Amino acid sequence: MFLEEEQMTAPMKCATVMATTLLLMIGSCAAPDGNEIEVALPSFEADVSWPILPPDFEWGQVIGIATDSRGHVWTSSRSEIAEWDRNGTLVQSWSARGPEGNWSVVHGLFIDHNDFVWTNARESNLTLKFSRDGQHLMTIGRFDETGGSNDTELMGRPAEIWVDPLDNEVFVADGYANRRVIVFDGETGEYLRHWGAYGERPDDAYRPAPTVGEPSRQFRTPHGIAGSRDGLIYVADRANNRIQVFRQDGTFVTEKILRQRCAPEDQPEIPECGREAAFSVGFSSDDAQTYLYVADGGSHVIVVLRRSDLEKVDEFGGPGTGPGLLGRPHNLAVDLDGNLFVAEAAGPWIVDTARGDSVQAGFRPQKFTLNNSR
Repeated sequence: MFLEEEQMTAPMKCATVMATTLLLMIGSCAAPDGNEIEVALPSFEADVSWPILPPDFEWGQVIGIATDSRGHVWTSSRSEIAEWDRNGTLVQSWSARGPEGNWSVVHGLFIDHNDFVWTNARESNLTLKFSRDGQHLMTIGRFDETGGSNDTELMGRPAEIWVDPLDNEVFVADGYANRRVIVFDGETGEYLRHWGAYGERPDDAYRPAPTVGEPSRQFRTPHGIAGSRDGLIYVADRANNRIQVFRQDGTFVTEKILRQRCAPEDQPEIPECGREAAFSVGFSSDDAQTYLYVADGGSHVIVVLRRSDLEKVDEFGGPGTGPGLLGRPHNLAVDLDGNLFVAEAAGPWIVDTARGDSVQAGFRPQKFTLNNSR
């Protein structure tokens, strides 16, 4: 990690796995003991009754989704923040465009342990804190200013946020222009530290060789971020098609390449490659958070990884507009009951053979109800 810019030293459908206490290095495997609990591979069913839309309600791209301690779900679409109760009924909505209405592209969403609402005005280079009823409380960054990935005051088109309930530290995937994770104090907004891929200092001038198969030494759109109960930070490095895992001080732990990056058009085709395969991450709701869910917005699926070794154990979805199909899954969140909520941005065009025309997928949130029947 970097503090004030100085480096510190400081589909297996019937599978079950053991929910073990993760070692500091995730790749390690511990022998089973009598205290371990078998956790079945999660199975989900799309809930077509959720949400219950008010008359004349229309979605734009849904580019933020979160759950809270009441079991309510929050969405961000068209720069409006909306709260939905457990039944999917709209509780409230309010604008996050700021006092002058010029904060642009409200992106990413997190409800912290004190019920504060965190989001980003991505195109305005701001990270924002609101009260539950929409009162603006804090701004991190300065409107329409950015200073690169090692600036400690300015943001660079931030994407997602996670807040640690133990020490109130705010972790931001800063993201579309910068290439870093940056951490602030949730009460004061004070800068604490930041880091790039592999826990190294971010380098905005770095460009990976397009013909080299080695992973990039820098993030390429760090887009999703979430912290686990055992103190690890998971970053969805969107354009690098990977998940990187860190300790909270920025120490690199491990990574998982979800799909090989597709080759340039003048190069041989790479089988099962992907473009932008890691948008957002979340955890299964069991105590050990046995599984990691990843929104693969390029292939329009949700990937399920076993968290102990980051091996893929399942995926579901696929491009489409019907229940359970996905169009650009952009963010995800898990509620207290283990149900999965997915925000869909602008998805692919899908041919409707019955009508003989096409419709664009996405532009909605979906609820996937946890079904433990596997």
